[in-house]
Amino acid sequence: MKKIFLLIFVFTITVFITGSSKTNIKENKNFSSEEFFVKTKTILPVSEATGKISLQTGLSSLDDIIRKYRVTGISKVFNLDNGNKNIYDKLGMERIYSFSLNNDAGYSDDEELKDAVKEFNKNENVEYSELNYKGYAAGVKGTKFDRLFSKKIAYFEPNDEMYYKQWYLKNSGSVEPSSGGRNAKVGADIKMPAAWEIETGSDDVVVAILDSGIKDDHPDLVNRMWINTEEIPNNRIDDDNNGYVDDVRGWDFAYNDRKPYDGFGHGTNIATVIGADLNNTIGFAGIDGKCKLMNVKNLNDNNSGEYKWWAKSIKYAVDNGADIINMSEGGDDYSRVLNTAVDYANENGILIVAAMMNKGDDRDYYPASLQGVFAVGATDTDDSRCKKFSWGGGSCYGPHISVVAPGNKIYGLDYESDTNYDVYWSGTSQSTAIVSGIASLLLAQDKSRTSEELKKIIKYSAKDLTGNPNEDKPGWDKYYGFGRVDCYAALTYDYDGITKDDNPTNKNSIDGNKDDLKKEKSSTKEKLEKDLQDDLKDNDKPSKAKTDSKPAKPE
Repeated sequence: MKKIFLLIFVFTITVFITGSSKTNIKENKNFSSEEFFVKTKTILPVSEATGKISLQTGLSSLDDIIRKYRVTGISKVFNLDNGNKNIYDKLGMERIYSFSLNNDAGYSDDEELKDAVKEFNKNENVEYSELNYKGYAAGVKGTKFDRLFSKKIAYFEPNDEMYYKQWYLKNSGSVEPSSGGRNAKVGADIKMPAAWEIETGSDDVVVAILDSGIKDDHPDLVNRMWINTEEIPNNRIDDDNNGYVDDVRGWDFAYNDRKPYDGFGHGTNIATVIGADLNNTIGFAGIDGKCKLMNVKNLNDNNSGEYKWWAKSIKYAVDNGADIINMSEGGDDYSRVLNTAVDYANENGILIVAAMMNKGDDRDYYPASLQGVFAVGATDTDDSRCKKFSWGGGSCYGPHISVVAPGNKIYGLDYESDTNYDVYWSGTSQSTAIVSGIASLLLAQDKSRTSEELKKIIKYSAKDLTGNPNEDKPGWDKYYGFGRVDCYAALTYDYDGITKDDNPTNKNSIDGNKDDLKKEKSSTKEKLEKDLQDDLKDNDKPSKAKTDSKPAKPE
């Protein structure tokens, strides 16, 4: 009997391990095994019989490799829907396709898929072909409670019950940094009490959160959620002709449905930071507690997102009224398809804010390193770059970094509970959300501001020389960008002299602004620095660095 029991136990464990292993291998791969991208030089024909793109394209050499690699379906990655036709046509988005594979009769291994991509790339009818890569969220969850206390100052402070845990809004020095070497620094924050005296937000501003979904029924978020008023709920009709049926509360690109529920909590934390209800006695205080949050899910419940989902979600956000797109996520691999979606947002004047990622290196991650994207790194409670988060890792750096913002132990709402307020996340994800919140307040203050103006105000008002002097150099540097963001300084910045960038530059030029930094005159008045020193002297030691325009790092 014992032998039989042991045999069953061993068999059960073996099956469990084997099953888990297969699941993890599939999930942990950095590209999809079920489809890949192809951009053709001409538009592919649609079958009159099925209404779908035909596998018989009429291009003999292309048809040959379609049959050779057993392609089972072709579909557009981007549909025009309610989008901008001129930009859509300019970027050739109609010619970007997803080539699907039949899993049952699929490739024997990943090398065959890679071979297929290589062969399609060589075809005379193809502009390019590439794998459908995957990325992931740039934050990790924690629940260890820190000793926290609050120091009252003379500015407006909200009555949100858990506001005292939000050290990045007003740092009392009670949360020790994870990186080591220095103590927590009083005033190493974004100066929100002073900022709220100037602007508390507007529901005219829409921030799209491209993430794991949002717990949109939480009492601290329910009034902040974007609603598609052009769509009639549950009538199974695409009333607004945007290509998505019943997308009243956003869309789930990971599972292709109208229910973008949060599957593992990351997106709910990001939503908290950006726009939880302000001054409502419960939960946390959002930086812009009045903006609308567009829920666009593009990460599955295992923290994995295909670039196809990301590309389509960017276009959805742009086409449906987002002013700012928050992407607290990133992948290791460059993609022309993802780049096209970013270009679509840039051409439409929509600001994308993205995470530098958390491996503590200077590699390129995407979309943060793409031209036009505002890339954000993380600082700790001591105002230095977060070399180690609460869980490990470290804030990435490099020639495309724009600014840094607090990113360690950032408390937020729980995706599984309306009453648990003991969950925090750490990473450049959270830093990215902070910057998106500041950008939202800047738009609330003046809706006419362009995405380029938002970038410049946030960069030029950032606080320089706050971190480790071995990394944090005067002006722009690859570890801190233009400095740690300061919401009060941004909202009081004299931006009259700011002009738009008309000349394109390469992707490593600080989203198109390094060169013209050298030419542009400082537009910050002495009053700003005096106000900062006078108003914040009780809870901060101001940096010796000036807050006016900083010289660019030499080329």
